[in-house]
Amino acid sequence: MPSPETPHDPWTEFVTSVFAVNSLILQAGEGIVGPLGESSARWQVLGRAFGGMTVAEMAKEIGHARQSTQRVANALVADGLAEYRPHPTDRRTQLVHLTARGRDLLEQIYQRQLQWSEGVLKNVPPNQLVEATEALRSVAAQLEMLISERNERQP
Repeated sequence: MPSPETPHDPWTEFVTSVFAVNSLILQAGEGIVGPLGESSARWQVLGRAFGGMTVAEMAKEIGHARQSTQRVANALVADGLAEYRPHPTDRRTQLVHLTARGRDLLEQIYQRQLQWSEGVLKNVPPNQLVEATEALRSVAAQLEMLISERNERQP
């Protein structure tokens, strides 16, 4: 029987696995972008700025604090890789968009990521990734619903 300190229920196993995969993805990301003088944190913001997003939206998607995402966005703007543009429907906030240099850098990163991912796909069939993606999206939808319900009940 497992001890209370180390639960082995399906949910805990799932979450532990997601955390482990996330850590490995971030480590792999550092290896992909490091030779270009970038970091995974900057890559995450660059990728979201491709279509234009607010810093708050980026932070929520990435799962980081808004302040740390703001610092990264500011650094990307200072480096000429991104720019702030007015939000079309909200004067209080701005959208972060890539500059031409930012798009070029993101394309370089994407090509390096594709090359790196070929190694993963040698041993993990694409259909398995599709199934795992669908399962993660299903769990995410359930979590969003539960969190929303909890937030609605709180005063």
